Amino acid sequence: MKPEAGRQMSKSEREDLIRLVKQREKVAKTAAEQRSAAMLAQFEQQISALHDFNSDAVWKAAVEAAIDAAKKANAEVAAQADKLGIPKDFQPKLAFSWARRGENEYTMRRMELRRVAKAEIDAMEKIARVQIESQSVAAQTEIIAHGLNSEAAIAFLNSLPAIESMMPALDVTAIQAKLAEQARKNIGYGGPRLVDDE
Repeated sequence: MKPEAGRQMSKSEREDLIRLVKQREKVAKTAAEQRSAAMLAQFEQQISALHDFNSDAVWKAAVEAAIDAAKKANAEVAAQADKLGIPKDFQPKLAFSWARRGENEYTMRRMELRRVAKAEIDAMEKIARVQIESQSVAAQTEIIAHGLNSEAAIAFLNSLPAIESMMPALDVTAIQAKLAEQARKNIGYGGPRLVDDE
């Protein structure tokens, strides 16, 4: 990491560059926060969007056909209810409605989606912040290396551990074993279930 002869930076150059690197790190972190806010706002627009059936020719035709079918079905239901002697006010009937937001029509569903989106965006921002900080430290390290003269200082700099050595890759088998152990400890755990089983 020692620079080539004649290319060593002066102390004031190193100080200026380190100050600049730190300012760029700060600006990048602020930009990451702003990006998170923009992503959340965009997501909010998506889950809040209303889609009226009459804004699309295919949707309009499908809704009109469904309304006609519902009217016909209700006439049959009412006729049968009359035969069974059910008073008009208590007769069952088929209802048809257009959900302008699909599943997002329900407040609880939007809250759930919002919570998951926020968690995902927060995780993305944390990753971005780590990358920003890592790049900043790498740049500062390189700048400082250009001012080191002694072999001991250079050796110390080169001996600093990388994050990968402090946090080795995950072992999927070990994670599965840990989950299985936690599941055994939980009361009432009945094993994994498929979504379709509900």
